[in-house]
Amino acid sequence: MISSIQLQGYRGFGKFEMNGLGRLNLLVGTNNSGKTSVLEALYLLNSRGDPSALWQLLWRRGERLAGDRNPRRPQPELDICHLFTGHELQVGAKFTVSARSHGPDQSISFAVAEVTAKERAELFSHDDDGTLPSRLVLQIKGSPAPLVPAVPLSRAGGILVEALESPRRLRRRTTDSAQFVTTESLTSDELVSHWDKIALTPDENLVLKALQFLDPNIERIAAQAANPYFSAPSRGGFIVKSRGFEHPVPIGSMGDGMWRMLAMAIAITQCRNGLLLVDEIDTGLHYTVMGEMWKLIFNAAKEFNVQVFATTHSYDCVYSLACVNDSDPAHPITVQRIEMGKLRAIPYSENEIRVAAEREIEVR
Repeated sequence: MISSIQLQGYRGFGKFEMNGLGRLNLLVGTNNSGKTSVLEALYLLNSRGDPSALWQLLWRRGERLAGDRNPRRPQPELDICHLFTGHELQVGAKFTVSARSHGPDQSISFAVAEVTAKERAELFSHDDDGTLPSRLVLQIKGSPAPLVPAVPLSRAGGILVEALESPRRLRRRTTDSAQFVTTESLTSDELVSHWDKIALTPDENLVLKALQFLDPNIERIAAQAANPYFSAPSRGGFIVKSRGFEHPVPIGSMGDGMWRMLAMAIAITQCRNGLLLVDEIDTGLHYTVMGEMWKLIFNAAKEFNVQVFATTHSYDCVYSLACVNDSDPAHPITVQRIEMGKLRAIPYSENEIRVAAEREIEVR
């Protein structure tokens, strides 16, 4: 379990650290203070340099190079300059994410480097498409060793989809031990794929219990076969059977909160011994269910040995943590307040959260 994390040169953080981390950690702070960036950094650290993780983060933020830089390559080209403090792409630009834990320390660094034509050919022998290649690469180093040593950059300084498709570079790819639930949650395809792994197992009951917090009449949930002629809707793929209704209904008919709980409950079963990262965890949820939501997440985190990092702007979300009363010091709960320009997060322990809730002290 990670006890502290240090960032250097990542997005808005020239230098930053967060200490005193526990089993469940809620990140608070004003808009643009860097809460989501911390989740991203943890995701990159856990990915061990897998280019697909980098692609997901850049794509989600819409960080793409404008215009058709190369008519022969009409596919999207992602702009990596925003990963670095100062938003400048130049040789030597670098960011590092490192963490201390109860096991071996971890670190990952990404740096823009220039290589010779021979070095590039050795690294990326597959990418000769007849165009003049760039000598810039995104060099990756870390402990444990990264899955790939470098990602090729285009002449415009971006990442092309080919960086994800080389069997040579991704042959060591391992099963994900982190799930990043964004503000849009997970896609229906991702959730159905995960559901197939837990259907008809005891883990299925965790998902059902999560939905029953929002609607006690729900009796069953099932994945629905997709129509091969149409792409799945953003909230398709699942149906629920409720008491008092003869036929099941699509879960997309039941509101934002239901989909949010479905995504979080399924995701936590898929990151055993890893990390659950949730951006704006209270999205779509009424304050009256926050306490039960935290209890479910916390108990599941202990069961699956998952460390949880989540963000919020909600007063109710912060203080409902006081409902999670756990006397085991091996599974602490913390609130970490991130302030723009500060080098360290301000940690609040479980007891301090409880006192703040009782006295209505602002900690966000």
